[in-house]
Amino acid sequence: MLSLVNRVSAAGAAIVVTVGLVLAAIVEQKVLPVGSRPRPAAAPGPDRATPRRTLPSRSKPRRKPASPAVLLNRQVQRVALTERGPVVRREYGDETIASPVVGLSRIDPRRAWAFGTEAIPPPHGITAMPESSLFVAHATGTRWKVALAGTPDFAALLRKAPTSVLPGGERTVLEHYDAPVKAAGGAGLMLPWSVGQSWTLLPADHGVSFDGGDGRVLAATEGRLYRLCSSTPDRGLVLVIRADGLATDYYQLNQITQVPDGGLVEQGDYLGRTSTEQPCGGGEAPRRLVRFGLRNAAGPIPLDGMRTSGWTLHQTPAAVYAERDGLRVEAGNPLLNFGMTLPPSPTPSVPGLPTRSPNIPLLPSGGLNGGR
Repeated sequence: MLSLVNRVSAAGAAIVVTVGLVLAAIVEQKVLPVGSRPRPAAAPGPDRATPRRTLPSRSKPRRKPASPAVLLNRQVQRVALTERGPVVRREYGDETIASPVVGLSRIDPRRAWAFGTEAIPPPHGITAMPESSLFVAHATGTRWKVALAGTPDFAALLRKAPTSVLPGGERTVLEHYDAPVKAAGGAGLMLPWSVGQSWTLLPADHGVSFDGGDGRVLAATEGRLYRLCSSTPDRGLVLVIRADGLATDYYQLNQITQVPDGGLVEQGDYLGRTSTEQPCGGGEAPRRLVRFGLRNAAGPIPLDGMRTSGWTLHQTPAAVYAERDGLRVEAGNPLLNFGMTLPPSPTPSVPGLPTRSPNIPLLPSGGLNGGR
């Protein structure tokens, strides 16, 4: 009896297993249709390498050649750093100098001749006027030959440049600018603001600064005007070159006159307004002012001994001051603009005070500070 029971149990277990296998096969057919069963991947052998995925080839896009203006800008910067770099390092007292700011005034239709300006920004904390120059450039193919004012090549290119780039009258002025200029004394300059106003005299590296009055900066002399060292035409550094080649610099201006580069201005014409903006670098500017200096193609001209508006300016390593008829005005004090000429005084002068002219007021109506 027991053996019969064992045989029945074994048969039942076999039936259960068989039924389970059949059900599993049915489920597999439903879930994975025929032909979609995954096949085991064959292990790669020495004679069966895994195929590499081939990527479509991509050719590098060709760079567009630089425009003539871009090539010229780079060449002017290289020439300026090579030729003016040593001088600038001495003037600024810094071995590290910034890239020159190049301004292209004119380029002829054939892109063979160009005229413009360059200026090397002073480092932060230096109140020097930006070192600047004019240039003439001539292209042969894609190569530019650049000559800065004050070099032998400048005079040569100046004579050959077409009138579309350098008109005759302007060319003559630049020839004088390129030549040596006498000292500043007796230069026939006017203080760069309105007659009758008093502006504060302030020291600066390689020049002086003035602050006060109505803020309108006027041309100290007549000449040809050029803008330098700015990305916008209404602010920056203004250079006015007189017919004899002497140039006056005006820095830290905004609202600059709309006279085009190379255009004529007369003595006393409006140039711009004092500001705190320094688009070409330099020292701190907590107050609105104009930095003023003299130069020619060779570089800055010392202001010591310059006679202007009845005053003689003195600039020494120790002090900056102005003198007139025994009166001495130290830096930080107001300086009155008497204009260009003064007739002899009809009465004896008072010790310690400037002589009063019957035609020019001793003080403006607003007092020593010009009504500030």
